[in-house]
Amino acid sequence: MHGDKLKSIRARHAARRSKIGTTLRRGRREALPYQDDGKVPPGLSARLNARRNQAEQRTTRFRRRRTLVIVALVLGTLALVVAMFAQSSPGAAENNLPIDPNVANPDAVLAEVEGVGISTPIRPTGLTGLGYHPEGETFLELSPHGESLSANPLVDLVAMDSTPEKIQYHVMDRVERAGPMTGALDVGAEAGSTVYSPVFGVITSIRPDPMVEGANVVEIKPREDPNVRVTVSLVNDISSDTGVATPVTAGMTELGSVADSAAVLDPQLSSYTGDAGNHVSVSASTIQ
Repeated sequence: MHGDKLKSIRARHAARRSKIGTTLRRGRREALPYQDDGKVPPGLSARLNARRNQAEQRTTRFRRRRTLVIVALVLGTLALVVAMFAQSSPGAAENNLPIDPNVANPDAVLAEVEGVGISTPIRPTGLTGLGYHPEGETFLELSPHGESLSANPLVDLVAMDSTPEKIQYHVMDRVERAGPMTGALDVGAEAGSTVYSPVFGVITSIRPDPMVEGANVVEIKPREDPNVRVTVSLVNDISSDTGVATPVTAGMTELGSVADSAAVLDPQLSSYTGDAGNHVSVSASTIQ
């Protein structure tokens, strides 16, 4: 008699568990808790309810964490995209002078390459902008001095700390050009402004600039590294005292004047300075 009653209770319990399990598998959340109504052995319903509550709590915690992670990823991506567009946009550029003329010397160093300091080829008071860009695979990567107004994370890896001269520069768009992002430096100035040597050394060649008729490319061997060649492009009206084998002093020796490249080109620097964008371009390479 007692055995038959126990079998009946177990059968009803098994049927009840099967029904509840099926309900949970179908995603229904309205399943009722186990009751101590005599159909389930005393104490068993409490354990079953505790297990189910723990499972539901784990599921809830997992879903909450997953939601937080997804939201964080989406917000982080949106913030990065907005920052990139805002900081790379020419409209976001600050209108400050590239170098504070009150604290900068005429030969203020704008960048370094292979231990060679690249001084400004334009007097600080005449600068309209500084913009780095790729120039080709054969050119060396310049390490800028000062603060990047473009906040390019790739350039931040090679950029030097802010300098007393308060140098500010842009990292311009690649525009399908190969090579490092800081392979060349466009130094903005009005056409006709005097161009000075950016390094100490000796002029090794003066050749026509292929970009602008009448302009020249001046190549210099710096004294710090004879295997490096520093070139200054878009130089017009070469000085009569300047020629091959002429010794040059950074910030002092006149090379010529800034060519009017805006008359025949659309200088990229104009998007960052707001003027015509005339400039000379400084780059460096190693001799083959």
